[in-house]
Order: sequence, then structure tokens, then C-alpha cells
Amino acid sequence: MGTAMEHVVVGVDGSANSLRAVEWAVREAGRRGLPVRVVHVVHEWLHSRAEGEIEEVRQWMWHNGREIVDQAVAHARESAPEAEVADAVAFGEPAHALAAEAGPGDLLVVASRGEGRISSLLLGSVALKIVSQASCPVAVIRGPVEPEREFGEVVVGVDGSPAGAEALRFAAEEASVRGARLRALLAWNLPVAASTLLPPSLFDLTEIEDVWTRILEDAVRPVAKAHPELEIVHEQVMGHPVQALVDASEAADLLVMGSHGKGALAGLFLGSVSHGVLHHACCPVTVIGPRALAAHGDGPAGREGSG
Repeated sequence: MGTAMEHVVVGVDGSANSLRAVEWAVREAGRRGLPVRVVHVVHEWLHSRAEGEIEEVRQWMWHNGREIVDQAVAHARESAPEAEVADAVAFGEPAHALAAEAGPGDLLVVASRGEGRISSLLLGSVALKIVSQASCPVAVIRGPVEPEREFGEVVVGVDGSPAGAEALRFAAEEASVRGARLRALLAWNLPVAASTLLPPSLFDLTEIEDVWTRILEDAVRPVAKAHPELEIVHEQVMGHPVQALVDASEAADLLVMGSHGKGALAGLFLGSVSHGVLHHACCPVTVIGPRALAAHGDGPAGREGSG
């Protein structure tokens, strides 16, 4: 993203799912030679409510948070004894507080669903809020972490936008550190009105495919130049982006997507496509949200200097 990655930050809530996110985080940190920071957030309403009550309740909240973090840190060190692991307990609204714990040079990791005793990282609520608020890429971990079931492929959604270009850069770096193949996927559809009101004979699908192929090739070219060691597969398909990306995730180790794209992947984040992919992907999904893009000068806020 134009900035070297500094830390891998992982949010935990006491659930088995968040411990799987810890496993993924320490493996990712190990590939990149980075330290890991384990963070638990105590919801602000619990914290503020306890201030006016007995001190025992306040202490319980803190110690419970420490237990969750200590368990996660122990799990991290068991998974990767050589890992450099730090920790923190934060107070606040979970999405905002966790997003604030990770800076522009970090990677933030969360479980797709949590089952914690205090604050769960629930897909569709906290996890998506984190994507929109974080100033760094966010990896959402789905299902078990199975190192023995790696496919050697990273898939990235492409659409010709700055967000798509950022996703491509991140995915290429990820494929490089993994020694994996990079699959650049562009999914496109005819406009709804055109596809329902006009007969297919009026469309030259070959010409349309050629246009999307050029967009895909133009997007991939700078990444291929920057990473000559990578095997890069180009693929453009006619179909719904959710289905195309989910299908590709079945044989991928990681799926990477950018936010607020245009064309085939327009409205990728905070909308139906993001929900669909995050709910149904068969592998971890890393998203480059709007603030992450802006933090590196590629989004509107970044270009205006407002951060």
C-alpha cells in the first residue's frame, strides 16, 4: 500500500472463532517477520455503567478482559513459539476502538463471527463497521485455519478503480510472501435494464468481453512489473461478482477486495456484494476499506490531505 507493514493486530473476544483468527494472524506475521498485537475491547456501555456501581464489578470487567487476552496470547505463543506478541485491553464501542488500535501500516485481523462473553465480533455488524472505519486492510477469518489445506493461490477482485488497484497491490505482495499464484478476477454483467429489456442478439458480447479484458490487463500490468517472480492468472467472467468471487474462493487461500470500486464491482463494500462475499466465501477475505485507501493518499480524503 505504499507503506511497509508494521504490525499484525488481531481482535479477540473469548470465542473459539477469535482464537482461530489468532492462529491466522501469527502465521501471517511469521511470513512477514512482524510482531503481533492481541487486543480485546470491553464495550463502552459496560465500562460506563460500572463506574457508578461497586468497584467489584469494575474489577471483574477488567480481569475478564485480561483473561480473554491472556488466553489468546498463550494460544498465539503455542501456535508460533517464535512469535513476538504484545497485548492490550481497550474500552469503547467495539468497531471504533478496535479500528483505532491499528494504524495505516498495520493489518487488522478479526473473526467473521464471535461468541464472546462481553463483545462479539459479529459479521454484518461489528466486522463490517471495522472494514469501513479501519485505516488499514482488514482480514476477516472464516472457518478453521488449516495449514495443510493450502491451495497456493491468492484471488483478487479487479474492476479498474483505484480501490481495485490497491487490492491488486496488496494481493500481489501477499502472493509473493506466500510463494503463491495470483489470480486476478474481473466479473461483469450487462446493465439490468439492457439485459432484461433488449434481446441478446443486439449485444456484441465478444466486443464487450474485449473491453473488460483490456481493463483487466491494464490493471494487472504494473503489478506484474513490480513482481516478476509471480505467476499471475487473468480471468474475466460474465456473471454476478458475488458468485464469481465465492466460486473462486473455493480453491484459494485468501480473497482480496477493494472498496467503492466502479463498473462490475461498484459498491463492493458496505453493500450487497460485500455482505454476500463475506457471508459465503470459503476462505479468509482481506478488504481494503475506504479509510485505508484514503490513509495512503489514494482516496478522496487522502488526496485532500484530510486523512
